Parts: sequence; C-alpha cells; structure tokens
Amino acid sequence: MLFESVRPVVQQLVENGLTLGIVSTKYHRRIEAFLQREDLTNVFKIIVGGEDVPVHKPDPTGLLMGLDRMGYPPSQIIYVGDSVVDAETAKRANVAFVAVLSGVTPKEAFHDFAPLAIIDNLHSLPSLLLQ
Repeated sequence: MLFESVRPVVQQLVENGLTLGIVSTKYHRRIEAFLQREDLTNVFKIIVGGEDVPVHKPDPTGLLMGLDRMGYPPSQIIYVGDSVVDAETAKRANVAFVAVLSGVTPKEAFHDFAPLAIIDNLHSLPSLLLQ
C-alpha cells in the first residue's frame, strides 16, 4: 500500500530537480511491479534491490552501489528511511540520513545516529530538502 503522501512528495522533489533512487532489500521485480502499479516507474533514476548485492543492509554496499550508479558522492546524498537498519546503513556509507516515523521505529531509536532530521511523515520532506 502506498502512503497518500508519497506521490505528491516525490513529484514535488523531482519537479524541483532532485534525483531519486531506491535502495531496498526487497527484490527488483517486486519494487518495479509496485512502481508500475502506482504509476511511479519514471520517478526513480536507480533501483538497487536485494538480489543486486551480496550483503544486505545495514551493510552499505547497496547504498554505495546506488550512489555510484547515480554518479553522486556520499556528501551529496540524503538517505531517507524509517528504520534503525536504514540509519545504520547511512552511517556506514557516510551519508546524511533523514528518519521518517512512518514505520514502527520510535523517534528515540534514531537519536544515536545523529540524523539530519526526524520527521513524522513524508509531508515534511520537501520543506526540509528544498531549502
């Protein structure tokens, strides 16, 4: 199921020149099927799925692979996630992290990772990133 905020948020980010990618432990085909069903196939420049890496998050291999495919250094990326595993992945890749409280992870769990921000939902992401 797609959170109602996802479509307008990603569209706003792309319209403002941000490049988006997905790094997930889910398999490529599942991600692509979901994006196709939600009419979001042209929004993300890269997808790194679980089968693309020998080791899953929090190992940073997938995130670093995504950065390489996008052509950006870690200093120019912000990784957005909703779990401590995502936060640890960003830390290991030396990438800034924004925690979104849309999952089951409580706010306090992210404090040790010094995130760029902790936001309640994706609605807050454009105002944070488009400053």
